[in-house]
Amino acid sequence: MKSIKNFLLPIYLACFMPLTAQNIVSGKVFLDKNGNGIQDRSEHGIKAVPVSNGRDVVLTDKDGNFSISVADGESLFPIFPSGYTSSSGDIIRSSDFVFRTMRSEDKVDFALKKEKQPKHFTLGAIGDIQMGNPQELDYANQTIIPELVGRKDIQLAVWLGDLVNNRLELFEDVREMIRCTEIPSWVLPGNHDRITTGHTLQDSLFNRYFGASTYAFNYGNVHFIVLNNVAPDGKRGYKARISDRQMAFIKNDLSYVPKDRFVVFCQHIPLVHTENIEDLKTLLNGRNKLFALSGHTHRVSRHFIPVGNSVMQELVAGATCGHWWVGEKDWLGVPSALMQCGAPRNYFTIEFSPDDYQIHFKGVGLDSERQMDIWVQGCDTIDRHVKDFREFARGEIFANIYGGSDSTEVSIQIGNTLPVRMEKVEVTAPTVTRQNQWYKEKIYPTKISRRSPLRKSASTHLWHFRLPENLMPGIYPIRIEAKDTYGFSVSGVRMVRIEDPDTPFDWRKRH
Repeated sequence: MKSIKNFLLPIYLACFMPLTAQNIVSGKVFLDKNGNGIQDRSEHGIKAVPVSNGRDVVLTDKDGNFSISVADGESLFPIFPSGYTSSSGDIIRSSDFVFRTMRSEDKVDFALKKEKQPKHFTLGAIGDIQMGNPQELDYANQTIIPELVGRKDIQLAVWLGDLVNNRLELFEDVREMIRCTEIPSWVLPGNHDRITTGHTLQDSLFNRYFGASTYAFNYGNVHFIVLNNVAPDGKRGYKARISDRQMAFIKNDLSYVPKDRFVVFCQHIPLVHTENIEDLKTLLNGRNKLFALSGHTHRVSRHFIPVGNSVMQELVAGATCGHWWVGEKDWLGVPSALMQCGAPRNYFTIEFSPDDYQIHFKGVGLDSERQMDIWVQGCDTIDRHVKDFREFARGEIFANIYGGSDSTEVSIQIGNTLPVRMEKVEVTAPTVTRQNQWYKEKIYPTKISRRSPLRKSASTHLWHFRLPENLMPGIYPIRIEAKDTYGFSVSGVRMVRIEDPDTPFDWRKRH
């Protein structure tokens, strides 16, 4: 009897075959107590485990047996129940799925083991690491990968696509880097992870290294659905669309998921940019515990999608490569790669509890409490050389709250004054404006750095306030609090120096 372990390597050629012949494949899902990947006499099957081909979903019988139709090149996978995972021990959990030509006489068994999964757990949402050459592999190996190695508080991670920048030959390196984190990981493809020379099976090479492109699993009290919404469009293009096959999978999968269970969708391109999102909303009507994680945009943003009488929050998690690994290099020789929204390279953690969740921005290499930057017009004498800053009056404050959204309420307190509300605005982040000016004046990029493709484009998480004119000279703390009802609460502080207006270096006269 062959188990899932035996199928993982010799499947590459089959991935390129057209989806034509349908075969009925049988197998068993069993509890692999000794971890050898083979069902021994003392090991029993597991009943009522969903098994899918990426469209249909069937349940195993009382002995763990199943039968399902599978076409050439399709995937076959169990939907792990809460408290179970593959017995293979692979850190990349999505790689334990079968990809090969199926025949009716084939028997495919899935060996599972029990796993302790707390009801309170933390997930890492890792967006767009997008490496395109060995140098960028090294950037990641200096920064995000060792940081994740040290995150013992993260129970599982979802890598949200664009693992590479069209260089599919780097998949093997990326796979080993993910394994080095030692965080149980689920991986999905992005638009730069596909073969662009045909309209079918564009993700087949991704499948060889990372497993299925569309699948589902349970962890704790949360049900995760992973989609590939990168659809071919033209010779080499793509569009954001959930295929009919995936829509059928979602419907069939959710038929076995209780209505009161948290359901989290994970895909590369944001659902808000997916052309048939209305069809998805129809399938989800009646559910009120919904959340979505996406990447793709190299910006941090949050969106709120109405679903029936409920709202599904979508967190677009930014990019661990930032703005494609370019920009001025820091003291370690790693590009700053500031993103267009003004946020640094980042990922998110999401803390799930039985009835709620909290989201937390994490800048790569930055203290976990660094949730914003606060810019005050007139404090930095160098900023007087930035042309676009001249439209702001003295004492204007901009707070770039990286995880903020339209639903976030932000208050500011100057010294011992009472907190007052800040106004959300849509302007280019000051950090981006400053870099654009240095590029224009050819101060940046320096010889060893590459120019970042930043442009004049509004950030979605900026708030504004103006210092009172009657402040006495002195140094004042600026304290900012930001929170909303969608799992977000952060704070930040900086100091500002107010000079005597009669001094020759009056900050009010620096223009």
